Amino acid sequence: MPNHSHRAGGLRQSNKRNKRSKASKRSVNRVQGGKVEGGGARGRGGIKNAIAQSRADRRHMASQRRNTKRQELMRKKRQGITDNSRGGMNPPRLVGIISLGESEHTEEQLRTLLLKDADKVIYNNNEENGDEKNALTATAKYEVHKKDGILTYITGSTAFRSHYGKGDDNAIMAALDMCRVCDTILFVIDGNGPEGDQQDVLGMHIGGNDDPSVSTKGTTKTTLGRDWEHLISERGDRILAAIKAQGLPTPLTILAHTMKEEMDAEDFMTAKSAKSVRRGALKRRLDLKRYVGRFATSEFGDGHDKVMEVDLSVLKDEDTMLDQDEVTATTYSSQSPSAALVRTICNMSASPPKWVADSSRSYILSEGCKYDKEKEELQISGFVRGSGPFDVNSLIHIPNLGTHAIKFVQKAPHGMMRRHGKAAAEMVESKDKLDVCWSEPANRESLEMMATPDALEGEQNLIGFDDDIPEEDSIGNDLEKGAQRPAGWSDYQSAWLDAVDQDNLDADDTDYGELAKALNQKSSAASVGGMDLEEDMEISAEERKALLEQRRKDQKEDLEFPDEVEVNEDEKASDRFARYRSLKSFRKSFWDPKENLPDSYASIYHFASFKATQRDVMADMKDVAKAADECNGDFWGGDPRINGDNQQMADDSEEDEDILEGCIPSGTYVCVTIEKVSTTAYARLSPDSLVTAVTLLPHENKVSVLHMGLSQSSKCDRSEVPVKSKDVLTFRCGWRTWQARPVFSQNNLNSDKHKFERYMPQDGAFFAASIFGPVTYSPCPVIVFRESVSEDNVPNRELIAIGSMLGADADRIVVKRIILTGYPTRVHKRHATVKYMFYNPDDVNWFKPAGLTTKHGLNGNIIESVGEHGTMKCLFNAPIKQHDTVCLPLYKRIYPKFAPFTKSPDENETVSNSTSLLVL
Repeated sequence: MPNHSHRAGGLRQSNKRNKRSKASKRSVNRVQGGKVEGGGARGRGGIKNAIAQSRADRRHMASQRRNTKRQELMRKKRQGITDNSRGGMNPPRLVGIISLGESEHTEEQLRTLLLKDADKVIYNNNEENGDEKNALTATAKYEVHKKDGILTYITGSTAFRSHYGKGDDNAIMAALDMCRVCDTILFVIDGNGPEGDQQDVLGMHIGGNDDPSVSTKGTTKTTLGRDWEHLISERGDRILAAIKAQGLPTPLTILAHTMKEEMDAEDFMTAKSAKSVRRGALKRRLDLKRYVGRFATSEFGDGHDKVMEVDLSVLKDEDTMLDQDEVTATTYSSQSPSAALVRTICNMSASPPKWVADSSRSYILSEGCKYDKEKEELQISGFVRGSGPFDVNSLIHIPNLGTHAIKFVQKAPHGMMRRHGKAAAEMVESKDKLDVCWSEPANRESLEMMATPDALEGEQNLIGFDDDIPEEDSIGNDLEKGAQRPAGWSDYQSAWLDAVDQDNLDADDTDYGELAKALNQKSSAASVGGMDLEEDMEISAEERKALLEQRRKDQKEDLEFPDEVEVNEDEKASDRFARYRSLKSFRKSFWDPKENLPDSYASIYHFASFKATQRDVMADMKDVAKAADECNGDFWGGDPRINGDNQQMADDSEEDEDILEGCIPSGTYVCVTIEKVSTTAYARLSPDSLVTAVTLLPHENKVSVLHMGLSQSSKCDRSEVPVKSKDVLTFRCGWRTWQARPVFSQNNLNSDKHKFERYMPQDGAFFAASIFGPVTYSPCPVIVFRESVSEDNVPNRELIAIGSMLGADADRIVVKRIILTGYPTRVHKRHATVKYMFYNPDDVNWFKPAGLTTKHGLNGNIIESVGEHGTMKCLFNAPIKQHDTVCLPLYKRIYPKFAPFTKSPDENETVSNSTSLLVL
């Protein structure tokens, strides 16, 4: 039956029809609108469907963003506005020169070469008319490059060096100061540097392999890096590591030849031809440039691997400029020796470090500095730089001087700047009349860094104990009898006894403050470790050497047995660890952050939410920058749309707040007058050095507890002396530097408590450091130095840690843990008799409520004391083994301390006040 086909009858199955017109409820909600779908590749309908539907939309949105940025960039170029001069004129580009070799003379030689063909040069040495000999900065103008052809050159050996003095350690600090303000850094490598002992300074062979039989990219079969490692000195390597930790401006590597290629005596003896000698010299230069190029790639990345080669042997002759891409040929140029290098510097995209460029703080690099002793006023002249306008009502910080207030700011002319439009007309009409913007004291913050709490408010910081209570203040000598209170109540708790019925208090359960003071006192046995290195500076060399050896031994024991503490037989654990407590769970147990705060917390500021405060401040700064952009730099001390001559516009905006009040556009050349600068503070500045002034954001002059995320990477200086918590260290945080005694801890993300670290973790481990310091908003780099004295009484400064700012939070709890250990002598299933943890029954009864743990993961409790020698019976949650170890963990909160400081370089008086801080 080939033509037969089955036909369904009346009894066929009939399935219910799906009444929904879409695939799911989520697809219905998606069609109805509301939430905007993201541009991810995985859509609701599968990857292919998402790609097909959103590819055109993504291309269209990207095109719109690209066109918007292009139009904004063209608008800024027409008005002469750059990224570093928002809303104002274009200031000269700052170019720093740093030598990475043994000699620093190449810095001045390169600057002389760059200034040779300038059309106009202005030298500055903190005077009105500087000379070329002692010039701190040199501003050059190149007419061929028009508006981009104004450059200011500064060198690492002259700009900020006199602030610190001579030496490699001071050269690092001067280089860090220079890199904060520069837009471009020229790293100079001397190709004819002296050959050292061929040590591997950088710890790696750049550009070659250890096996000489292996060739690289068609080059010769020799190791390229091993022949040129001596060109990077140890000083240059330390400077480069510190600069990279702080943040790099736009780098450019310069290969300089300070000597001509001459024939050696061996060449004369072998009778080599002049052609072969030139070929060998050319091959040496090409190999050298390959090494420098690979060095730049490894240090600065692929985007900044360009190397410019220049011959400094004869500045009057034509120099050879080799391009980075054409390494196989030599190009002899008939143009100026520095023309190619100047063109590269003017045309390249340059910006200061990212944390400086993205910050709302404006800064000034001085081109003139005067001090009036009678009025105690300091005048600084320079260009306003930064992404935001300069606010005269904000506090200003000068590195190595301190934080001060601005009296007034006046506009000043500059010979290099080109005036446009209305600014040029005003300057022609009245050259002698300068605009002045006065500061309003009522609109600026107080210069007082510390808080002054009111004792009548009953604040928490008035109650508790401090880690630095002297022994003569302890219980036993002059104990003042307080009011009657329940046993163990402190003075703060007893202040609320008005609401407690005194008649209901038992006589056995009351005291007069003896127990509270006994618990809060510092026992003499608690100060383990003896004398500290920084607390007694008058110790002899033998005692210092013994202390260093003891510190190494203690660190080794802490690594082997972390947090374990041994109780001596002649001491009571209840007295020694009276201020410790037991926690059922380190992560979940509650710890009141306002409980028993030390007296030093009374002088610092507490933030309810530091992140919210920072978010509000940054939003306000963003609004100010946006208003400055809308005015196109045409404002001075206020918004012209509100305070302008247009009466109708002024009437319409009476209720609008002038957020540009007291603001000066970036890129303006101004003279800032700073008031109340004492002679003692001015003595910290060197007259032969540049001065930098930066504005502070709201709340940044207030002292709080800062937390920093640090690590000791391979770039840090390796020291045999371990760094202990509460050692005096120097913290360089952004624009400010101060000394503090940090508390190291782990940064736990899933807990409100953080474990205390006795010694700074090594080998690249990340940790947190808590210190007293001025509030600083992130992102901000942090560099930590340790200043010590060698055996020859030579001061040293070691870079020990690098990181960034986490925030300010006085409620962050850092908990120190100690572990008391005992050993089971008799074991029966879950029961055990434990010895050698305590040595008297009073200690057993004192710590009876605390929980026990074992190294094999068991939990237990103390049942009772046995005998008179500290033996105790314990019960665990599982059968315990004979070789297990019983542990009793105890916890105590740790607080940072203030570091002592010297008032001035002329005075040897050291201030050791517990609430003093010197920020430079």
